Amino acid sequence: MPESLIAGIPVHFPFEPYPVQRAYMEKVIHCLRDGTNGVLESPTGTGKTLSLLCSSLAWIRTRQSEHQMQMVKMEKADFSGIGGGAPGGDLSELAKTMGRANNWGVPKVIYASRTHSQLTQAMRELKRTAYANMRSVVLGSRDQLCIHPEVMRELGNSNKTNMCKLRVHSKTCSFQMRVESRKDHPDLRGPTIMDIEDLVKVGQRLKICPYFASRELARANKIELGNTIVILDEAHNIEKICEEYASVQIKSSDVAMTIEDITHIRQVFASGESQDMAGDEPKDFTLDDLTLLKEMLLELEKAIDAVVVDNAVDGTTFPASMMYELLGKANFTYGNVASIISLLDKLVQYLLVASQQMSIRKGGTFTLLSDLLTIVFANKEDVMSKVYASFKVHVLVEESKQGHGKQQGAKQQGGWLGKGTIAAATGSSKVAKIINFWCFNPGFGMEQLLNTQVRSVILTSGTLAPLKPLIAELAIPVAQHLENPHIVDQSQVYVKIIGTGPDRQQLISNYANRDNPKYVSSLGQTILNVARIVPDGLLVFFPSYPMLNKCVDAWQASGLWADISCKKPIFLEPRSKDQFTSTMEEFYQAIRDSKGAVFMAVCRGKVSEGLDFADRNGRAVIITGLPFPPLKDPKVILKRRYLEANRTRENQLLSGQEWYNLDATRAVNQAIGRVIRHRNDYGAILLCDSRFKDASQVQQLSKWIRGHLGDRPQCSPFGPIVRELRQFFKNAEANMKLPDERETDSPLETVCKTEVEPLAAIPKVKREPGSNATFKSANESAIKVEMANSIKTWTPADYASAAGRKLGGAAPNAMDFMSRLDSNVSSIDFNCCTDSKSGSSGLVKIHKRERSSPTAPESTSQVSKKRYKLVENIKVEPSSSQAKVAPEDRAAFLRELRSLVTQDQFRRFGKALLEYKNGTYESFQALMAILLDVLSAPKVRYMLVGMRKYLKNEHKEEFDRRVGNL
Repeated sequence: MPESLIAGIPVHFPFEPYPVQRAYMEKVIHCLRDGTNGVLESPTGTGKTLSLLCSSLAWIRTRQSEHQMQMVKMEKADFSGIGGGAPGGDLSELAKTMGRANNWGVPKVIYASRTHSQLTQAMRELKRTAYANMRSVVLGSRDQLCIHPEVMRELGNSNKTNMCKLRVHSKTCSFQMRVESRKDHPDLRGPTIMDIEDLVKVGQRLKICPYFASRELARANKIELGNTIVILDEAHNIEKICEEYASVQIKSSDVAMTIEDITHIRQVFASGESQDMAGDEPKDFTLDDLTLLKEMLLELEKAIDAVVVDNAVDGTTFPASMMYELLGKANFTYGNVASIISLLDKLVQYLLVASQQMSIRKGGTFTLLSDLLTIVFANKEDVMSKVYASFKVHVLVEESKQGHGKQQGAKQQGGWLGKGTIAAATGSSKVAKIINFWCFNPGFGMEQLLNTQVRSVILTSGTLAPLKPLIAELAIPVAQHLENPHIVDQSQVYVKIIGTGPDRQQLISNYANRDNPKYVSSLGQTILNVARIVPDGLLVFFPSYPMLNKCVDAWQASGLWADISCKKPIFLEPRSKDQFTSTMEEFYQAIRDSKGAVFMAVCRGKVSEGLDFADRNGRAVIITGLPFPPLKDPKVILKRRYLEANRTRENQLLSGQEWYNLDATRAVNQAIGRVIRHRNDYGAILLCDSRFKDASQVQQLSKWIRGHLGDRPQCSPFGPIVRELRQFFKNAEANMKLPDERETDSPLETVCKTEVEPLAAIPKVKREPGSNATFKSANESAIKVEMANSIKTWTPADYASAAGRKLGGAAPNAMDFMSRLDSNVSSIDFNCCTDSKSGSSGLVKIHKRERSSPTAPESTSQVSKKRYKLVENIKVEPSSSQAKVAPEDRAAFLRELRSLVTQDQFRRFGKALLEYKNGTYESFQALMAILLDVLSAPKVRYMLVGMRKYLKNEHKEEFDRRVGNL
């Protein structure tokens, strides 16, 4: 592997690094060497993750070598002293032992990213470097790592976490209990780097919990924040993450349901049912604990009732001290909050057990209250002045879910809840409320990280610009900052600001113009003309969902939608999680079918944040407007006020208006980054809003985008843009090499990437690796029989030309029509007979013929004759006589399955399939149960057979056996 000397450190890189990669690695090494912080931007496709890992690990390896050399010198100095057994020799041995235990004093690296998929990608990059032999531990959530079947059946991360804690506490999780005895197993501590999937596989093989095994490895490697290098990748939303992490919300209905849950537990205790549920096991809490907690919550409910909301629509804002006063009235203080949080955790575990035997909530309200107390009282009393400056309390009126007539009774029956009703009583102050405790200072959270004495913090992403406002908001000292250009040439990117549409109507998506039907029509005409030119995938991003829906409705009414669909099929970003994966797969499939496609999505949505539209999947992106935050949103108003109140010349904070503009531009930068994904990629970026030419907006775009727009960007007329765009793609297709086929994971493919082809299309059986000869033979025969029974078409002409066969002959060939007659035939078309001599058709000609050959050997068994019913001379389409076969394409498979089953059945199928992806044998059993329940009927059994190719190899034998028993 090539070695490059960067900032005095030898760095092994898989290839000769590009200039942008060298610049990036140099900044990383300077941060680590000097113990300073860095904010580094490098566009997507520049090898940012690979550069980050190689440079940081190269520096660590160099430091390790330096410390080891120092230990060798100390050892030599001891030997040259007076006597090898002098006390100095013992000290040297002690120093070496301590050095090895503490990694020779070299800092460790904590690499964090936004999603588990990005962590997996980073570990995959690490595996192909020269540093793959360095020790590493991957940490993930229970949702990704847990293999306990009962825990994984729980819905929601909160329920899974609480159920896991209960199992561990009660010592009923055998996987967790084996961790201690098998933590030193070579498979777990082996030299190979493990990502999340690898860790799960090892856990399943050793029957230990991957979640607790990874934490045991972290403890064994003494991973602590002190003197550690913290790398935050994909940190473009770091300010919002810091603010949201320190913010919390509590509702009147939450308090009411918590009181109701406590009342229910007390009733269970009083009736003695708790003894039946838990036997003689002692409780972790008493009736007195429950009584005291209920009294405190009743006082909290009264305190919330007493809060006066002046503006019932927009709410009322209070200083941060109001939250501490509110909780203080209910006797929640710094002195007792730790014991109360402990009690709430015990109640959650109790309800998890009780909910399995009776109809009761699982303690979600206790978790909400625990989160509130944890966040509010996490701030030490000695920093309250900063808390008061950084936080605000905003109180809103909680909307009721039922009619006003039922609300009064609900209030009388049980606070704001009654019989499960979120209600608001009549009266000036006694209405249900939402108490928001909002943090507006992201530097408050970053300061807590720096106080742990970390060595360096590196924030990096493809879209961090502009850097100065980010550094000012986070309030951390930054010695190294970088805005890398893109790795692609100028000829690979086409960037233009489109200020007018084909009809010369101004394109501006501001509040005053977005309802203008002429603007909406002109925007649609612009997208239509661009769709005619752009090959393959076209992405269109809207400022918000309401704007997207408004345009879709108008274009469908005017016919523009149909015009665009004639050029490329249109896909809309779904808001539900269940439909998202299937919609994305259908979009990718349309690209693979060479039709091209248009995907319409929203800035800040899932599509704009992290999906890969490399090469053909995204050849152009259209930004239809600037996605400003809602101007009248209370949180936006308070954020702007906070900036104006705390802005000084020294801290260089943005003004409220500057922050408002920047928030929109950062969302645009993130959406633009979906297109150019690697060095050989190319695409067009079209900014369809005349406001993009304003200097204030241009300066906030990423540096590599500004380079394409020039010093004084102007809106270009639509006519020349069409000609330039057509010429750009013509030149790019002629000069750029064809991209490698990039297979995109789909919901079915990610379950198991198998090479087995669909049964109906297999001319030759593929043997599955790892199977023995007996299974190979049986599997091959089973597929032959399956193909023999797959009758696509049959006519009497085929019968007439088919040869007879011996009863004891060889196995039937798939193309032998006589063997097909032995299988189940739903219908035979006698109307397609053609007389070879006269050429007349439509006449039925019947030949009396024996089913067996005259030379057949004697047999005691008699072949049963089949009877056929003659039907009228009705033309039958060939497809109607074909035995149905499941679609080969994954997207088509999902569409057909969705059309055959109910919505509830399809939802159950999708959930079981996702669990099967990274699940255990139990998840396969759960999937099989659903498949047999939904697809066992004869008319849909072909879909059940079609599911075989999406299963893991180790499960196919049992699948064949269970399907064969139907």
